[in-house]
Amino acid sequence: MDDDPAVRRALARLLLRAEIEVAEADSAAAALGVLAEDPGIDAVVCDVVMPGVDGVRFYDALLQSTPRLRGRVVFLTGAAHERGVQGSIEERGVPLVSKLSDLQIVVDAVRLALLRTP
Repeated sequence: MDDDPAVRRALARLLLRAEIEVAEADSAAAALGVLAEDPGIDAVVCDVVMPGVDGVRFYDALLQSTPRLRGRVVFLTGAAHERGVQGSIEERGVPLVSKLSDLQIVVDAVRLALLRTP
């Protein structure tokens, strides 16, 4: 989930090349809807800084509605080095990848998340 369509497209292409199925969402509400419609989703990539509900609040809501996804979320942000962003992510023990890094790292993080037992 990312509010930036270009980032979503780039990630979707990388994940599909890695033979990982993709469902896209541009907001927390849309992502929760996609998850409700497809309970077979096994991992989530989530932007941190978004309008409306941010990634951290989405994550907390996600765990309430779909606790089996604990340990299967990867956060993505352009603000990975900001202390306020890092702190709230570290408290939850969720991987954080910078959008400014090679996005292939996200694919690797998703692969690792998929190895975790839900």
